[in-house]
Order: sequence, then structure tokens, then C-alpha cells
Amino acid sequence: MTAAASQPAHRWRLAQWIWPLGLLLIAWLITPLRAGANYPGMPCTAQADTVFGLASYTILFIPTAAVLLLLSRRLIPAAVRRGLRAWAAGLSLLALGVAVVYLAFGGVSADRRPLQASEQSINCPSLGGGLRALHCWRSGSTIEMNAYGPRPLDVAGVQSMASALSATKQDATLYEAFVLDTADASVANYSNARLFILQRPGLTDFGDLCLSEHQARAREVQAHRVGFYRYSARQSPPVDAFFLQDTASGGQLGYEVIDFLHGQLTLPYVRPSDLQPAESDYLDRVARSMATLNLDLDRETQSPSPPGALAAMRQDFQRITADLPIATPYRLIPYRDGRVQRFLQNYDLILTAEESAAQGKSAQAIHSTAYQEHRRYYYQEARVARLIGYLYLQQPGQAFTDDELSTVNWAVF
Repeated sequence: MTAAASQPAHRWRLAQWIWPLGLLLIAWLITPLRAGANYPGMPCTAQADTVFGLASYTILFIPTAAVLLLLSRRLIPAAVRRGLRAWAAGLSLLALGVAVVYLAFGGVSADRRPLQASEQSINCPSLGGGLRALHCWRSGSTIEMNAYGPRPLDVAGVQSMASALSATKQDATLYEAFVLDTADASVANYSNARLFILQRPGLTDFGDLCLSEHQARAREVQAHRVGFYRYSARQSPPVDAFFLQDTASGGQLGYEVIDFLHGQLTLPYVRPSDLQPAESDYLDRVARSMATLNLDLDRETQSPSPPGALAAMRQDFQRITADLPIATPYRLIPYRDGRVQRFLQNYDLILTAEESAAQGKSAQAIHSTAYQEHRRYYYQEARVARLIGYLYLQQPGQAFTDDELSTVNWAVF
């Protein structure tokens, strides 16, 4: 009878020592479920995340188990034997709290991997303009949203969509709303931060382990993106604009823009429905010319500059200033005589300064403002030449300042 009674007692004592292993088992069961939710439709990344999480929980289990055993095997029984019920109850609550914290935050190292944003889901607002908010989240002072809606086909539709997204921004330093043409959760549940990681595979959590999967998912999400709204007061210049994807005649992906930055004035840099082939060709010619001039400037301002860089800069400038006035479509003459002419005049000051500096003169300092203006307004000109041309086409007879055109110049890229 004594031997039989000792067996249950031995099992009970063993259970008292190994019971924290159940906590580890629960954590291991939670890990793959959480990884699958974090990376929907990406089994390779979710599996790598699971391995990382299992290791994290296992390492943190050792001090957790030690604390729980100390409480349950030593401190709590001692308090009970001495009749200290309040102490026993308090230590029991402490043990429960340790277990809860371990399960809730034990994988904190997995959640805090480099470049993985700490995000909190928030309630999505009701949107107008034919939009439906799918997934909304907050990270620090950043608010982001994925919305579902059809691509607008005219300026009025773009302005309606842009206004709906602009009206929903909350108190945040950065607010972005992405418009998708699908409500599929495997696409809509990805935040912009995650998409940035997918587009920069060299900066991912797992290196090249799941590179092909990352690239495939990035292409899939990009294929469903229609446009996005971006508000940022801290950028210079500040940004308050809606960007609609637009493909140029050469196949390069750009953006059409509604700019809210200047009070009640909205500037619709949207492809006109009556854009003529000759007008499109001229905008492409301007874009190529500006790209050439900016490349020349980059070469000349290198230290040291390549041999012949300054001569090539002068030669290209003279060729382009003679070429751009030729065969200008009638509706784009104000664009040529406005924005394009201001670009060339400012570039001429820079070129003169570079030539003076090459001769050992100090004229470069005289034109330092020209360099500042170029960086602020014109450096991205090649990429946004079409968008600015669209604005002149849709609002004929209106003169636009460089400051009014600066949002598209900075924020698109």
C-alpha cells in the first residue's frame, strides 16, 4: 500500500516541477497563428517568422519558468504555512501576471525585428467618392489606410476621390491612404511599411531567404494600386496631395496629382482626356531634355568633375534651348514660355557660374540662389514634366508659380 501511494505522490511532485512547460506549449501554438496573420498569403515568410518566434519564446521561457517555480514552490507555500493569506493571494496574482505577460509579449523580440513597424489597427472611417476603407492602422504619429475603389476617368472623379481621402485625415504627422482595385485581404491587409520592406529585399528581416516570394507579393500589390493620398506637414515643402498612377507614352510609370497644398486652390495634374499625340510627344521631348541637362549638371558638380563635362554641359544647353521652341503644339506654348523657360533661365545662371569657377573667378557665389532654386523646384523636372504640362493644358491662360508646382516636384518621388 505504501509503494502504491508513493507513485501518485511522485507524479504530483513531478507535475509541480514541469507544469510551466504547458506555458511554453501554448506560446508555441500561438506563434504560427500570429505569423500567418502577419504575412497572409506568404508561407515562406510566415514559416521563417514562426521559427524566429519559437526561438524567442523558448529563450524567454527560461527566466519565466524560474520565476514561476520560485513563486509556486517556495514563496506561495511559505506564505500559506504562515497564515499570510493576503501575501499568498498577492503572489498568486503575480504568478498569473507573469504568465499573461509572457504569452502576450514573450515574442516581443520577434515583433521588434529591424524595420518591422509597430502597428495598431484602428477603426476605419466612412468614405465618400465611391470608396470603401478596407484596412486602417496607426504607428506612432503615422496613420495609414487601404481603400477600395474604381480608378476615376476624369478630373471631377479624381477630385471627388481625393477630397474624400483628404477629409478623413486625423491628428497625425503623416497620413497616407492607398486606393486599390481589389478587396482581397491578402493585398489589402499589407501596410505601406511592409510594402517598403518587400520592395527593398536587402533590408528584409530574413535577407534573401524568401526573396522570390517578397518580389512576387510586391508586384501583386503594386498591380492593384490605383493611387494614394499623402499628407505630411514635416516634409519640405509640405505635402497635401492625391496621386493617381499614370503611364507615360514611353511606358514609364508616373503619377497624376491633385494638390491641396495652396489653400482652396486644387491643381489637377491629371492626364487630359483630349491629349493629342503631338502634345504627348512634346512633353516627352521636354522630359528627355531636362534629364540630359540634370545629368550634365550632376557630372560637372562631381569632385573632381570628369574631363569635358563643362563643355558637354554648354553644348547640350545650347542645343536644347534651340530645339525646344521648335514645333511646339499651340496649347503648350504657355507651358514652354512659362515653366520650361524659367527652368532654362535658372540653368543658364548655374552654367555661367560653373564656367566662371572653371576660370578661377568667384562668380559661382553670386549665383548660389540658382543652385538652391534648382534643388527646390527643378531637380525632378524630367520626371514631372508631363504632369506640369497637363496642368497648363487643363487650365489654359493661368500662370502658375514654381511654388505652386513644387508639391508634384517633391512628393511624387
